[in-house]
Amino acid sequence: MIPYVVVIIIQRIKMLKKAYIIAVFIVCGVLLHAGPAPASNVGGLSYNIGPSFSVGAGVGFSMHDIHVIENDDISDQMSTSRFLVKADIAPIRYVDIYGLIGVGDLQLDDGDYSGSLGTTYGGGLRPQLFPLTWKSPLNVTLDAQYLETQTRDSTMAARLMEFQASLIASYVMRSLAPYGGIKYDRMAVQFDGSTNDIEGDMDWGAFIGCDYFVTQNVFFNLELSIFTETAVFLATGFKY
Repeated sequence: MIPYVVVIIIQRIKMLKKAYIIAVFIVCGVLLHAGPAPASNVGGLSYNIGPSFSVGAGVGFSMHDIHVIENDDISDQMSTSRFLVKADIAPIRYVDIYGLIGVGDLQLDDGDYSGSLGTTYGGGLRPQLFPLTWKSPLNVTLDAQYLETQTRDSTMAARLMEFQASLIASYVMRSLAPYGGIKYDRMAVQFDGSTNDIEGDMDWGAFIGCDYFVTQNVFFNLELSIFTETAVFLATGFKY
């Protein structure tokens, strides 16, 4: 009888720990969204697990060094905050197709532009490159996505467009999948009624991240990017 009771208590403690972890991540997400909350992260999930369907949400903050397209001598720093919902479907084992929808803003440090939250939307495709014919804890995938944010301040509207192509290597363990890679990130902003459109100073970057499965279906993702942008992204989701 005593061992049975002990087992029940241990199970309840584990359940409470999982609930606590979930609560902590939710609170962190709310805090990030409340403050200045990047391009979409490449992870969440960083590897193909089809056929399956997953849905998640995340918040992030990024900073870009930018310059005016018509005059490279005019430079500035741009920050963006985004909250994104991501729906991912993998009809077969080696291909994921996903859509993104949410809100985002745009701030310029010296350009005196402070865009309010506007609609963000986009989508992407993730084919798996390795392994193709056998199981392996190492997964190599290619991720291509387009993301667009429309925002405005008191004087003009802005359209932020971003194309991102990433090569991702992840190592899938029991509940963790750390990953890293390189990416090509082409970013430009068009302002209505102005010739001072801007683009990013650097197109190539690197990133590291980790997917963590709390249960077989519930996962969290944390990702950091450098070079093309300085960015952090935190997301959570559910895999069916």
